[in-house]
Amino acid sequence: MKSKSLWLKWIFCLIPLAVAALMYFLLPLFPYFTEYVMSRGIFRIIGFPLQWIMSLLPFSFTELIVVLALPILLTLLIVWIIRIVKKQNKRKVVEKGVRFVAWCVNLAFLVFMVMHGANYYRLPLSELMSLPDREYTAEDLYTVTCDLADKAAKSRESLPEDENGCTVFTVSQSEILKLADNCYDNISKKYPFLKTGVWRVKPVALSPLWSYTATTGVYCPWTSEANVNTDAPQYSIPHTAAHEIAHTMGIAKENECNFIAWLACSTSGLPDFEYSGYLSAYTYCINALYRADKDLYAQAKAHCSEGMNRDLKNENEYWDKFEGEVMEASQSFNDSFIKANRDENGVLSYNLMVELMLRYYDIDII
Repeated sequence: MKSKSLWLKWIFCLIPLAVAALMYFLLPLFPYFTEYVMSRGIFRIIGFPLQWIMSLLPFSFTELIVVLALPILLTLLIVWIIRIVKKQNKRKVVEKGVRFVAWCVNLAFLVFMVMHGANYYRLPLSELMSLPDREYTAEDLYTVTCDLADKAAKSRESLPEDENGCTVFTVSQSEILKLADNCYDNISKKYPFLKTGVWRVKPVALSPLWSYTATTGVYCPWTSEANVNTDAPQYSIPHTAAHEIAHTMGIAKENECNFIAWLACSTSGLPDFEYSGYLSAYTYCINALYRADKDLYAQAKAHCSEGMNRDLKNENEYWDKFEGEVMEASQSFNDSFIKANRDENGVLSYNLMVELMLRYYDIDII
């Protein structure tokens, strides 16, 4: 009887893992179900209220958990060991402890799948937005890159500069983080699936340490928080904030988040976000153009204003300071994480936003 009861306890412990595993293997086969039941259904029902509540906190709850995780885990481990030593039935104490840890890990995996993992398997953003699809040339990319450079240069003219001639915010940093969800107001009217419960992106207090890992922002599925590295060069922060907001909307793939963040920023009517979106998109496109056609690359680069070049140089110098083994290890982990969610491009998926840019521009310009 006791043996049967023990097996039932272990079966109960494994239920979250079984459900998560079924989602991982079956949802990619049913993208319409994933889109309308998971991403637009269960994800929103659970996530949006939590996102709104978490936005009430002016600090990153995610960061607090990470900072406190090690001392809390060590304390629990010590308490567990003491109980094992004191109790006569040591085997029972060990078994209960192992089962509790297994249940927590399995539940965490299930929460991840509901709050983020499932969204990797929803309908592609290009299909949801009805973007055209054809073969694009280096000349097409050149046209898009030049347009982005011209618009970035124009939007920068209204922005203030610091003593080094680099762009600074027109409002406070905290205000920028509160405005990130507002930059979606215009495009959400055209694409109503772009909804979120977040109304404040969180600044990370330990941002300088984040920079050693090349991390600019993180969406935490377990807290539904959008977190941003606020030590990064200022011009990049609005686009990063919009990128993390996209994750809270159920957009999981990095290239899609990069693209939709550009679209939100560029149509927001908010000067800081417009420039950040245009310059970020230009950076991805000019790098792709360099690989495609170096002559066209040189011609497109001439569209950059002196102010844009100062901002880009400042950003390169900033990240150069943090290069090392920690950054390489972090990038490798991020690459493995993305591939584990069935995106074979890994960290290269960030750069695939260029294809979405070409397809979007194909509607009006190319």
